[in-house]
Amino acid sequence: MLTQIESLHNQNQSMLSTNEVVKWEWQPFNNNIVHNGQTLRIEASNVIKYQNSNQGYSLDLKLWKPFPFSANIGWNWHKSWNIPELECQLKIDNDLEHHILNTLTIVANIYIVKHNYDKMEMESIGCQRNGISILRQLKFNTTSYKNEYQKFQILVVITQINSSQQFVIDAKCSPYIFVDSRKHARQQALNNNIQLIIDPFLPENLDKDFVKKERKNQPKNLLKVDNTIQGLINYFTAPNIRHKIKHPLFLAIKFDKCVKLYLKKQNLAKNSKDIILKVQSILMKSNQERQYSDKGMALLFQIDQTNELEFKKVYEITQIFENDIFMLYTKQDQIPVDYTLVEETSRLKYYYKQLYPNLINQKGGINQQSENQEEQAIVKQVTLNEKDYENQIDTHLLIKQCQQHKQQQEEYNNNQIFNYNNQLSYYYNQYQLQQQQQQQQFQIQQQQWYNNMQQQLQQQQQYYIMQQQQYQYHRFY
Repeated sequence: MLTQIESLHNQNQSMLSTNEVVKWEWQPFNNNIVHNGQTLRIEASNVIKYQNSNQGYSLDLKLWKPFPFSANIGWNWHKSWNIPELECQLKIDNDLEHHILNTLTIVANIYIVKHNYDKMEMESIGCQRNGISILRQLKFNTTSYKNEYQKFQILVVITQINSSQQFVIDAKCSPYIFVDSRKHARQQALNNNIQLIIDPFLPENLDKDFVKKERKNQPKNLLKVDNTIQGLINYFTAPNIRHKIKHPLFLAIKFDKCVKLYLKKQNLAKNSKDIILKVQSILMKSNQERQYSDKGMALLFQIDQTNELEFKKVYEITQIFENDIFMLYTKQDQIPVDYTLVEETSRLKYYYKQLYPNLINQKGGINQQSENQEEQAIVKQVTLNEKDYENQIDTHLLIKQCQQHKQQQEEYNNNQIFNYNNQLSYYYNQYQLQQQQQQQQFQIQQQQWYNNMQQQLQQQQQYYIMQQQQYQYHRFY
């Protein structure tokens, strides 16, 4: 298992730079898959059962047409294309008689699967079938774009059926495949992903209490997105959080106990305010120049290296970034010596809220200034209908940003209304309590006044009686 996430990208870059051929390899598979709501355990026995003996075999999987490979996303395909025909050949070691072979029922099933990060199992997404064989004329049933940019795998399961019982003989899975919805969907998906990394985020998200809601077909359960590595996992695996913020400042501030931001010493500023401006400048500059070799920042995910499940989840999460702007690490000793930790995240949070309008203006100015350069880069990369495609990307990004801003603004307004109602209720209760206290104090004062009047009347009566007694006494004598 890789412990340095950045090394995977570096290996791919170095491999392609030396013009080496990337080889397609089928790997053994041993895991659970969820298919049509049922969990299937795929565990190969690696033998063919015949009567009381176990026969050895060899399984050969061959694609009649190779998948294309790209340096940016690896193996890729289009949803509208038929998957290349897959030849599945099973060779038995011992030469059994032909009539005995006919008595064995051995079938090959194919699944298109993706990762379920919550349960660390594979989930079948289905495929379209059309033909006499399940291994011919297949199509992907969905795209990576609709599955949060996840890559898929082709899973081939060889099963033997004996007396209504099924035994998995062997199972192999393909490398990860990125599935486009149309010819330029890959570039559009990458551009969308980059925008979610470099675009300034609403400051309200730093104080917002996110929760992870389970899917509709699962029991309702709310998982808190707190400032822990598990909270980070909950945030990026929550199906209810549609527009997940990938900005490095957001990760370093919101999850400062488990995500650390490092800058090159030459980029490190003296105060938090300048650090924020420098980080945003690096993001915008890297997006324009695409300088793969000179990355100005790095993120460190502090995880328990002994917890394999936690490490695997974090590793899978980091794959959704797919950018060449900053580096990702899981061990502190892997960070280059010329990088320095950015501290005082509380001050970063304070200044980010103040600088947010400036960051928005900075983004608009840079985009306007570099518009011609971006169009020239697109002309070099796209050969068919590049101007229309650029307009589609810009329109899609604008709509997506507007939808994200509208949703965040609605959530902010709802929170404001909720807070206002709470404050109104609090002030009303305080007013009622104050009125009640004043009423009680008035009643006490009335009672005291009444008691004083009674006491004065009694004193006057006693004085009057004494006067009468003295008068009678003087009259008698």
